[in-house]
Amino acid sequence: MRGSSFVVDYPMLRPHPWFRNGHLQTLATVLTKSKDSTRVATKHVVPLADGDRLVIHDDEAKSWITGDRIAVLVHGLCGCHDSPYIRRIAIKLRRHGIRTIRVDMRGFGDSALISRGHLYAGRSNDIRDIATFLHHLSPLSSISLIGFSLGANIVLKFLIEQSRTHEPLEYVDSAIVVAPPVDLETCSANLRTFGNRFYDYYFVDQLAQTLTHRRRHVANLLDNGLNPIPDRLLQFDDEFTAPINGFSGAREYYQRCSTVNNLDEVQTPTILVAAEDDPIVPFEIFDTRYFSTKIDFVNTRCGGHLGFLGNHPKDPDQHWLDWRICDWIDSLDD
Repeated sequence: MRGSSFVVDYPMLRPHPWFRNGHLQTLATVLTKSKDSTRVATKHVVPLADGDRLVIHDDEAKSWITGDRIAVLVHGLCGCHDSPYIRRIAIKLRRHGIRTIRVDMRGFGDSALISRGHLYAGRSNDIRDIATFLHHLSPLSSISLIGFSLGANIVLKFLIEQSRTHEPLEYVDSAIVVAPPVDLETCSANLRTFGNRFYDYYFVDQLAQTLTHRRRHVANLLDNGLNPIPDRLLQFDDEFTAPINGFSGAREYYQRCSTVNNLDEVQTPTILVAAEDDPIVPFEIFDTRYFSTKIDFVNTRCGGHLGFLGNHPKDPDQHWLDWRICDWIDSLDD
């Protein structure tokens, strides 16, 4: 763990006794549900620069006032605003007085039937459009980005582009990224290894179901008519995701949308959290020698992929990651 430029402290994650390996931690992320299912968020349709649209869910805390901080949660591949980890963290942030935005990226959640385009690892312009939209809603508010898995890579790509532009969004002042697949080619190869193929099949099955449903219900869907839909993620990316988004194939897509070679450019204070036993994003891809000094790296021995279930005496429940995010948000405006 590198020293942090934030006020927050990171207590050690001690794994839950029932979830002591990465696979169990990962599966628990999907299976654990939030007890708070009654609140209805305000939905906004966000127009995107290329003419497409997506939906965000606006959870405004009762104590929040104009000018207070806004946190934006960006889900991973095949996730949505209602994914257990997104909903759970949003509930806790709202209780901390934070106005929390849960994004449905193109093709997922409530964006599934209004977006013509599709989610892929390079959708950084969508983050910019969302942040700009929120700035118009609350011009005095600072914005924190919180990305998970594929959404974390997208957030990092946005931050890298922020450092290159002459007109950065100054109100986006902080980020936390959890288990970002910064090297997409290595992560794809990892899913094809024995023991991890379940995740490969799971992702492509979800993508196939989503694409089939959207083909029936979305007018003018961006589509190349691929049929049959492949049953492996690499093939799906090579024959659908890549060409539909302007890449020659999976190799070019992975190379151009990976952030691993440009992490030294990040100029926004960012925390990157990764687990050493993550079965989806191999820990070996994180080489802190190439990190910007603005990135604080927090690694845990266990945690799986977005699991981070553990016992800590000061945490109200076993979701270690949730409380670290809340602590971090609380520290930003101290």
